[in-house]
Amino acid sequence: MTSKGMASSSNLRIQGDENLQSMLLGTVMRKIKSRTWKKQRYFKLQEDCMTIWYKSKKTGNSHSTFSVGDVEAVREGHQSEVLQSIAEEFPPDRCFTLVFRGRRGNLDLVADSPEEAKTWIQGMRKLIENLENMGQREKLDQWICDWFKKADKNNDGRMNFKEVRDLLKMMNVDMNEHHALHLFQMADKSQSGTLEDDEFVLFYKMLTQREDVLRLFQEFSGDGQKLSLLELVEFVREEQLQCEQSRQHALLLIDRYEPSDTAKKLHAMTIDGFLMYLSSPEGSIFNPRHQGLYQDMRQPLSHYVISSSHNTYLIEDQLRGQSSVEGYIR
Repeated sequence: MTSKGMASSSNLRIQGDENLQSMLLGTVMRKIKSRTWKKQRYFKLQEDCMTIWYKSKKTGNSHSTFSVGDVEAVREGHQSEVLQSIAEEFPPDRCFTLVFRGRRGNLDLVADSPEEAKTWIQGMRKLIENLENMGQREKLDQWICDWFKKADKNNDGRMNFKEVRDLLKMMNVDMNEHHALHLFQMADKSQSGTLEDDEFVLFYKMLTQREDVLRLFQEFSGDGQKLSLLELVEFVREEQLQCEQSRQHALLLIDRYEPSDTAKKLHAMTIDGFLMYLSSPEGSIFNPRHQGLYQDMRQPLSHYVISSSHNTYLIEDQLRGQSSVEGYIR
């Protein structure tokens, strides 16, 4: 799905949701960094329903953005050290915290009213839920588009080959420059010497095509075009070692990951569905039984070896940055 396709599906999700409609109009809130650093920022949900845009009311055209996919959780009230430090000034029903994945610091915000805070809390949670409910193909396309937006410094929605090459280095994509240029020209449908976001999605997929997955697919496929139900059952048994109810499991995989309706009707899986399955948590080598707590954690603390370092509790610069228990919570 291209960014245009994502926008149309996002519009369907917005309809009837007053919180998201209000977020599209924008809201002025206080961004809090400390007891003394409290500044107003204008926050607005973009039309793609995947990006939050914000800027200072005083700095002209300068602005920042972040992706909804980067937000791990939304905490209500005074649930961060920063908001606890200003608890006497701002009541908890106007405060909330956006917790980001990785080492990015929290975003502590104070709305002008409890109603506005509730709008953004519920709206952000709705957006995160929508993202989690996306199919594997939508998630991949959105992830690629997020990288494109981060690298598009002048926000013109286009990137030339040099900019694309620099972006691929940021994404840790190993490439042959001559081959990458050839694929760039193939993806440049408008022949403008630049790629728009949906063209970049196509380019990235061509560049990162998995030859090892294709060989594995063809090893089990009788015609090299699809896996029949019996062939998929054989793969699930021999390679995934899932012998119990393998036929029912194979049917479930086709229904869940196969993008082609024609293949679904034939109870078959194409290479696209096969790749999406192997890239999903179900195709992961990680033992799903270990997702939750599975070890005995009832012993005294001294019975466990705790691995930590001084970097764990740092949330900013190593030499001068602040330290926080947030580092351990993550």
